[in-house]
Order: sequence, then C-alpha cells, then structure tokens
Amino acid sequence: MNTVISAMALDYPPEKLYVYLSDDGGSSVTLHATREAFKFSRLWIPFCTRYRIKTRCPKAFFSSSDDDDSDFVRSSVYMEDKTQIQEKYDAFKEKIESFRENMAISRDDPAINVKDHPPSIEVMQDNIIDEADNGKMPHLVYVSREKRPSHPHHFKAGALNVLLRVSAVMSNSPYILVLDCDMFCNDPSSARYAMCFHLDPKISSSLAFVQFPQKFYNVTKNDIYDSQLRSLFTLQWRGMNGLKGPVLSGTGFYIKRVSLCGNLTIKGTDLTQLKEYFGSSNEFIKSLMQNYTSDSVSGGNALLEETHLLASCKYEISTKWGQEVGFLYDSVVEDYLTGFILHCNGWTSVFCEPSRPQFLGSATTNLNDVLIQGTRWYSGLFENGVNKYCPLIYGPSMMPILQRLCNAELVYFPLYCLPLWCFATIPQLCLLNGIPLYPKVTATTEMLEL
Repeated sequence: MNTVISAMALDYPPEKLYVYLSDDGGSSVTLHATREAFKFSRLWIPFCTRYRIKTRCPKAFFSSSDDDDSDFVRSSVYMEDKTQIQEKYDAFKEKIESFRENMAISRDDPAINVKDHPPSIEVMQDNIIDEADNGKMPHLVYVSREKRPSHPHHFKAGALNVLLRVSAVMSNSPYILVLDCDMFCNDPSSARYAMCFHLDPKISSSLAFVQFPQKFYNVTKNDIYDSQLRSLFTLQWRGMNGLKGPVLSGTGFYIKRVSLCGNLTIKGTDLTQLKEYFGSSNEFIKSLMQNYTSDSVSGGNALLEETHLLASCKYEISTKWGQEVGFLYDSVVEDYLTGFILHCNGWTSVFCEPSRPQFLGSATTNLNDVLIQGTRWYSGLFENGVNKYCPLIYGPSMMPILQRLCNAELVYFPLYCLPLWCFATIPQLCLLNGIPLYPKVTATTEMLEL
C-alpha cells in the first residue's frame, strides 16, 4: 500500500494519472487495504504538495531518522500538520491489520484459493481532495484477473498484459510506469524525467522505454552478495546506453504503450486481423486507434463488463498476446525477452540515473534468498541463450553487433561461474574420496641432515 500511495503522489497532473494495482491472489484483504489507501491518500497528497515533500512514501517518510526534506521544517504549522498526518497513517495501518486479523479468525475470505477465482475490478475515484487545496485525486483501480487451474496464467507477464488491456479501455494513457510491490517512488519527479526523453522530438519516434536503476534501502554495509546489482546498473546498463539502450529490467521503467502492440500496422488493417492479434473486444480494438476517447473510469456497467472480459483467463486464446503483443511469455525473465525483442524490432531505450534515487526497493540480504532469486534469473537468462532467441543469431537486421555481444554476455553469464565452481568443488570431492591433491613427499635422513 505504501507503493500505491507513493505512485499516486507523483508530481504529475492528477487528472492524467491513473494507478492500477494487480492482485493475482484476489484477496479481500488486499482489496480492503486498497480502499483504505485511497482514503489516506486524500490527506497524504495535499500534505506532500503543500509542503513540497520529496519522500512521498509514508513509511519511508515517517521512519527516516534524518530531518524532513521540506522547506517548512522549522514551521510550527508544518510540525502540527505532520503530527496529525502521522496519526492518520498509524490509524490507516491499524485498520488494515485489524481487518486481516479478523479475516484470519473467521476464515471468511472468499478468494482463499489464489489459483482459482473470478476477475474482480473496482475503481476508486474522487473529484476533489480538499477544497482548501482545490486539487484532484488520481484514479486508483484494483484489478484481480481471473485464474483457473485449467488455464496457464504466465506469472508476472500475464498479469501485466491484463493491466495493459484493462487500462487501455479505462484511461489509455500513452505511457506506463511498471513498479513492483517491493519498491516505492522515492522522488515525485520520475515521471517528468521520463517525459523529457519520451517527448524529445529527436528520439521520441523510436524510443520504447526509459529505464531507471534499481536502488535498495536495506542493503548491508558490506553487501557481500552484491544485492544492489552494481555490475548491472553501474557498468553494463551505462555501457549499453551508448548503443540501442539498456535491457528492460522488470521494474522502475516508463514504457510507451504503442511499443507493446507488436509490428502489426494498425492503420488500414481489417477488423478480423486485428481481433486475431488482440482478441475479441471491440472496445480494446478502438483503443488502438488515434484520438480514441473512452468513457474513462465512469463508463458505467457496460465498460465494467468489458474490463471483466479483458481480465478473463480465456481472452488470450487464439490471439498473439504473449507471442507478438504485450509482455512475452516464452521466458521466465519476461522483462529481458520483451526488451530484447523491442530492440530487434527497431525500438530503442534510455538509461536515466538522476542523483537522487527515483525508486527504492527491498533487496535480498541472506544467502538463501540470493540463491533462490539468482536461480530464477540466471536460468531464465540462459534459456534465452540456447533457444531461438539467442542474441547471436536472432533478428540480425535490426541489432548492431555490439548490442548482440552485450546481450550475449548477459544470457551466458551463468556459464562464467563454472570455473569458480570447479575450483571450489573438485578439491572437496578429492578429499572425500581419499584422492591426494598433491604428490606425496617423503623426507629422508640424508635430507634432514643437509
């Protein structure tokens, strides 16, 4: 919920900002928490705007040991307002915890089976936050896609594609921020940074996404497991920024919606072919056209029914979703593969790293978590080095040779561990099997006397 609130508090015109929360579990606890988060945002966003607060994640703001970054830190009115808003935040947390405890006691959660539940979509909106501030609230939309054991759900990529479709008929914003739930907006200006690139006439026509580095607030001082991923975000991504751009990194990126529509030319394509690509929703097909205006989130029951269709598990059957449209399904690391195919199709990307981290997240800090996370990442990367998407041979016409080598270095990275593994493991195996590691040396009397 702190992630949701920090996204709603971005420094961007609120009438142009829509926040969609994907809850794959379909939990009533998460839905209740989303409602409470929206209520608290009515107080939190005006507070941040009024005092020009930079740290707009409530948890980070109230738990920081440093003094506030506001210009009004010495104002008695500010301190009074801060105390009141902190009390509201504590009450907000208490409401969520109480609801969760009550649900656990009563076991009355209708969506207790996270792999088998219908779609659920709820819109939270408000025209005016506070008459004194005369500000509008961004829209908040809770989305829980349908999941059935008989249909593949494609993990994160499947959830993102549902959000793409639902948001297309509700707001159809041309630019999308993807943010994982374990990260929050650490600075409200990330959207403006991204728009500086997306609206640049020199690069806008080919720019697919702006990638920000992943920074973490819980990294230990020594960071012996490199949880902050320095080799990626301080070396490789900066180097690739001089080519076609960095790899898509899963979170903290602003992507252009049209780049995820595949290579199909929308203009002049007949309706039958469009439905073969994008599915049967006429409203979604309309959203692909220029100058499309929907009924927004107040479109009534007809629009809500359409969003339920788009969030159903059967919608993607016999379409190109996950193959040529949206985030791709052929790899566990959907972010890498989607970004790679975008580059192959002629799109570019940009690495943006302001001095103040725009996003902060929680990193793995123990060996067990690092191994679990690393196994998923590197097995997913390596499969892209041995399947048809091998960067050395796939899409030769649109990918420069240096960009290919950068991608190849990334997908074959797990192989670099083999020499180290052999160096560490072979001596142990020898000792366990009684095999001497070094030639046996015997000392004689003559040698000792010398």
